[in-house]
Amino acid sequence: MEHIRQPGRQPLKPPIYVLIVDDVQNNITALEASLARPDISVLAAGSGPAALELLLKHEVALAILDVNMPGMDGFELAELMRGSPRTAHVPIIFLTATAQDTGRTFRGYEAGAVDFLYKPYDSRILNSKVDVFIQIEKQKQQLATQLATVQQLLDANEMLMAVLGHDLRTPLSAVIASAEYLARFVPDENVANIGTRIKSSGMRMVRMVDQLLNLARLRGGRVTLQPRAVELMTLAKNIVEEYEARVGQGRIFIFRDGDTLMQGDGDLLSQVFSNLIGNALTHGREGSAIQVRLNG
Repeated sequence: MEHIRQPGRQPLKPPIYVLIVDDVQNNITALEASLARPDISVLAAGSGPAALELLLKHEVALAILDVNMPGMDGFELAELMRGSPRTAHVPIIFLTATAQDTGRTFRGYEAGAVDFLYKPYDSRILNSKVDVFIQIEKQKQQLATQLATVQQLLDANEMLMAVLGHDLRTPLSAVIASAEYLARFVPDENVANIGTRIKSSGMRMVRMVDQLLNLARLRGGRVTLQPRAVELMTLAKNIVEEYEARVGQGRIFIFRDGDTLMQGDGDLLSQVFSNLIGNALTHGREGSAIQVRLNG
């Protein structure tokens, strides 16, 4: 015997299922009447095997089990539930008409019960206990919804970064090609040097576009860092030269102490240097010297 009583008004949110298991139909009817509320869907089973079938089909927030049932009793059913990853987390309340026995009570808790009630039970007490687990289930559903929303936003952000990256690469390619032409074919050495710096900055901008996409993937848990042998002094010098082309030489100084060869993601480390030096120039005292100290 098994059936499902849905609440009279279907909720918009996923239903919260409470499983009741008893071999006496009158007891099931009484429990259903006690638990009648719009935010609960009651699953009823008249035996342990029937309850296991319902547990395979539905995610249950709480199970209320009668202890004394023929065949598979409530303790055996609880032990089977605890042994399955799908139902191991389901809280269990035992109901029994047997006189209170400390040994049976302890056996119930050992089987995984969170509470043990004796018939005749007070429906108000039962409902107050049930309400605790219903509230926990509602919070779990809210968290699941929030996580799904966050994941959708991360996916949308990654797609936006991919589109921007594609659109930005086209004009950057033109800038880099023009700079390379200046560096290679213009006889004026100053112009050639400017072309070299433009090309270097353009290449770094291409890497920055890639890093934006990597950042979006990182927030979505889908980025793979690419560590390799990196000389921090070389990275820092390259960034400093780019800034010196804008602010002039003699303001940014690099100091190295020890061996600065390391394993790391060179592109991301270059971005770190660029951000730190840029912030120092923007927010530091106007005209003050910027010191980049590398401690190996």
